[in-house]
Amino acid sequence: MSIEQLIYFLKVYENKSFTKTSKELFVSQPAVTTAIKNLEKELNTQLFIKNGKDLDISESCEYFHNLVVPIVSLYNNLETQMKEFILKSTSIRIGIPPMLGSFIFAPLLNQFMNKFPKINLKLFELASNANQEALLKNEIDLALTVIFHNKIDSRLNYAKIGETKLLFAVSKNNPLASKKIISLQEIKDIPLILLKEDSLQYQVITSFFKQIGITPNIKLKTEQIATIKELLSYGKIGAFLFNQVIKENDD
Repeated sequence: MSIEQLIYFLKVYENKSFTKTSKELFVSQPAVTTAIKNLEKELNTQLFIKNGKDLDISESCEYFHNLVVPIVSLYNNLETQMKEFILKSTSIRIGIPPMLGSFIFAPLLNQFMNKFPKINLKLFELASNANQEALLKNEIDLALTVIFHNKIDSRLNYAKIGETKLLFAVSKNNPLASKKIISLQEIKDIPLILLKEDSLQYQVITSFFKQIGITPNIKLKTEQIATIKELLSYGKIGAFLFNQVIKENDD
């Protein structure tokens, strides 16, 4: 007994016709007739009774039909169920940038874990540009990245989840703290903390300085946001941070 025979059987039961069944299944009528005859022989019972051009259902056929329906339904759902199982039991590699990762990814992670509790996540702390390169090399499956001036790699698919601003941050005690707008000329001599060279933040800021012929006074490069904020609180050092990182109660 094969699944093909069972599928043919259900269609014949539904149509009460070998001819109509063969047309719907795109097979020859003899193929359907032979499948049913072999099934009847194997079960040692008559399933369909000829009544002119129509087929009548025997008592055995009705009983057998009730047994076959869940079997064929399970077979039809096998592929879908296996895909769902693999998805629920798999691991997803996610790249997150050091500055925005903890502030944006944390709430998203909580929602994701509640919705997909069986999926394991592997996190990689990578700068935005490095995230995109890792995606292209198939080293990660998903990335949280910052896009500057809508510069999108056509080889990747993107979904926008929000916007951010890159702000110049100093201590509240710094004379520059009262200003709403600051030019790069005004901060050319201020000691700066930037992220590492492969970060989008570093590349954007240094390119802005380069455009006006100024070499920024970079004193430290680090991916530790907590360290940057702690150093800022001491006074004269400045840093460029995304607005999500800066809180009203920060010093």
